[in-house]
Amino acid sequence: MAEKAITLILLQANRELWAGGPVRLQITDVTRSSIKILLDEPLGKNSHTTLIKLDLLFDAGQVYGISVDAKKHRSAWQLINHRTFVRPQGGQEIEVKEIFMRLMLVPSQPSSSDLDAGYDRLRERGSPMVADGTGLTSEAYLELKPAAKMALLNIDAKLRETYLRGISLLSFIEAVRHVEVDRLFLFARSELKRMVDDSSDFAPAPGHDAPDIEVPSLPAHPHSWKHRLFGAGNLQLSFSRSAEAIPGAGKQVFSVDTDIDLERGLAHVGEFLTNHLLRPKKKTDQTQVYALLFSQGITPAYTIDPV
Repeated sequence: MAEKAITLILLQANRELWAGGPVRLQITDVTRSSIKILLDEPLGKNSHTTLIKLDLLFDAGQVYGISVDAKKHRSAWQLINHRTFVRPQGGQEIEVKEIFMRLMLVPSQPSSSDLDAGYDRLRERGSPMVADGTGLTSEAYLELKPAAKMALLNIDAKLRETYLRGISLLSFIEAVRHVEVDRLFLFARSELKRMVDDSSDFAPAPGHDAPDIEVPSLPAHPHSWKHRLFGAGNLQLSFSRSAEAIPGAGKQVFSVDTDIDLERGLAHVGEFLTNHLLRPKKKTDQTQVYALLFSQGITPAYTIDPV
């Protein structure tokens, strides 16, 4: 067994340190045939920083769930595995004993009062999601459902902070094709597909059939890879079979079905998610994605209102 230490920092939905009532901390082994709770501990009011010391096994690919629960809030959670404690150093990877983790408690009935302002923030950052001629116009963005706006802002942030060969994946995006409440359909430069296929940071994943959307007509995306860095909240990129010329520009691009998964298809993680997701749905809940991204040190261009 390996002795590990986690400094857990708990925050409110507005990114401020937790200043609410008591919470309950649980550590769960989610890779057993029946999940096993390793730690179940109440924390007092205003308990925003906690040091957790654990003896963990990683010899058989074990995955552990860390969750915090509070009244009137959804569970704050993240999955950890061996790679959680691996860091690059001097061109190599080393295993560390201690990590910092931020978890965000989102209200049970989440809302965002600055969601519309997210468009202007993307414009200020020069995001291709809102570029003139190839991205969404302000009018098109404002017409989106709130969940679709969150999906756009979440995926923009995740692409921006995910790197291949030192290059942000967001820089490969050429145009926005379509926005759904749980995914984006984008045009990406053709070399991205090869780079993802060659990268050990991505693992092959099941692709997607053509989506059931009448307008616009979209192709199947059978060639798919999922990022492996985090236990949960990883980027999945599914590419069209063939490249095509981007409308009006002539560049060769692939259509990319882009989403962020809550988990990586682990054998028993479904039971953990059932216990810790509020009203599980078929489509990914973007407020859960927002909290997971924050635990990864990624901040989308909007905030969720605290209770």
